[in-house]
Amino acid sequence: MRERVHQALDVLGAPAQPRLLVAVSQAFFQGGLRSTQLTSLRRDEERSFRSSPYGRPYYLCAALTDRLSPARGLLTLSSWPLERRVVGPISPRADFLTCAIAVATRVSRTAAPSPESLRLLARMGRNIPGGELVELGRSVDPGRVAELAHEELAVHAERDERERAALAARARERLDEAARLFGAAPLGTTTIRGITA
Repeated sequence: MRERVHQALDVLGAPAQPRLLVAVSQAFFQGGLRSTQLTSLRRDEERSFRSSPYGRPYYLCAALTDRLSPARGLLTLSSWPLERRVVGPISPRADFLTCAIAVATRVSRTAAPSPESLRLLARMGRNIPGGELVELGRSVDPGRVAELAHEELAVHAERDERERAALAARARERLDEAARLFGAAPLGTTTIRGITA
């Protein structure tokens, strides 16, 4: 299962939620993943890292939010630069567009794309301005989907990169190695003068 998630993330090149990882696995690697299998995966990876740091060539880890805590349901690869593993305010959109470009590129390089890969590409294309004419059951032009995604990504890229660089710098300054991969523990309940808040 780890290797299948790694394959899907490697294709996408950006933090992704379990349902997208499952779709990519079905589209390009004959499936074998279910969202329910991924629920405890990040915790298992963190336990493994803490018991034997860097004992594996890579870890499946959490994306980090602007609070430097783990982003709910977003998986990344430990081998990616920290700037790619943090998510700012517009990162979800930038990451979606990055993933759409990656899927379109993969489909365009496949001699006989699977029906699953074409359906995934069509769904992604419909969520990009100008791509609303891409419908299921019709021919999907991966080059056009990639072009539209590149056009919108160009609008967001500079700001997203700037915000991610600032978040990565904060993470390097404030977090230890494990927390840079798996996030800082969320703030728990605190007791102030005997009152639990």
